[in-house]
Amino acid sequence: MNLKKSNNMKYALYILLALCTTACSKDDKSDCPSDLACTEIFVSIGAKVQNSKNEDILLSKTTTQIEGKTNIITKTNFDPVYSYYVILDDSSLEELNKEGSTVTFKGYDTNNQLLFTEKFTIGHDCCHVVKLSGKDSILVN
Repeated sequence: MNLKKSNNMKYALYILLALCTTACSKDDKSDCPSDLACTEIFVSIGAKVQNSKNEDILLSKTTTQIEGKTNIITKTNFDPVYSYYVILDDSSLEELNKEGSTVTFKGYDTNNQLLFTEKFTIGHDCCHVVKLSGKDSILVN
């Protein structure tokens, strides 16, 4: 009889351990249904960069860092006709908290001098990135 109790205790312990492991290792994507039908569009969040005369500013480089992550996203290839710069896109969705992550966006001029540092809050809706706060246009003096 003691052997039966011992086996029952082992099973109860395994079940408790399994429940705790799944409940405690919460991935932010777990809030998203696995059968969610997302559209095939690719969403990008960006901002225009202009001077005080509403003239477009050409940047040589931008960097984006998601708070708590070590990876810094660096971009250097821009269309000179537009001064719209991508901060984050759907390729970074897995790195973001659904309810929003603090994102630092920096822009550099052609001499590689830092022109601005802006903070944004960006989250996701399980399918696409969503800007929760931050400027649409960045003014550089």
